[in-house]
Amino acid sequence: MVSADNKWLLLAERVVDEWAEITFPRPVVTLEGFEQSDGCYWCGTGEKIGLQCQCDSRRLAWLRTFRLGEYEAPLAECICRGKYFAWLLMLEYLGTKLGERIRDCIPPNSVLVPVPMPLIRRYYRRLNHTGVLVKYVSRASGIPIKRALCRKESMPQAGMTAAQRKNIRRNCMLLRPFPRIKGKNAILIDNVLTTGTTLEIAANKQKEGGVSSVRVGVLAVTKMPKKGKKL
Repeated sequence: MVSADNKWLLLAERVVDEWAEITFPRPVVTLEGFEQSDGCYWCGTGEKIGLQCQCDSRRLAWLRTFRLGEYEAPLAECICRGKYFAWLLMLEYLGTKLGERIRDCIPPNSVLVPVPMPLIRRYYRRLNHTGVLVKYVSRASGIPIKRALCRKESMPQAGMTAAQRKNIRRNCMLLRPFPRIKGKNAILIDNVLTTGTTLEIAANKQKEGGVSSVRVGVLAVTKMPKKGKKL
């Protein structure tokens, strides 16, 4: 695993990748055994009762969820390494895979909108993982990026219960000045969909900006609660 602190090693790998056209296989090796799977067209989960998904009693703020798989090993471990240990190669690899998943499955006039990270948290982590993801999603899909949202500092959601996540302040996310998303079909990019509260807030903010539709693209989706709680 390559840390963001080891800039010389990152530079050496970049030179080898771009000039010698040799790609280091570590992300592929770490993801060994993982197979991409599609969940529910709407909520993204893989849990169904017969042919009916359990999201039928939920109100979601988006039209469709694109995902690579469920939040379980080995995908979950790879996401955590990319997010918390700044494994750039893994984020690039997963972003490319998500871009290939989205490509040719979206309407014209679409834009990618990354879910933003608060500035203070970004400073301490020294990496905006969603920013890295969306860059490679865009490269693989050919869809342009619009950084239309900004975010106030708030408590990290890692370790929160589902109830605590649902109580996130609705004003924690704002539209940037001149977002230029009116009439666009927005695709929100994030790493994991858990309760969907953050993505719901982001989707509603984009609707205030005049988007025609909102879709969601994530690396993984956690299993929804079995009870039909409305988001």
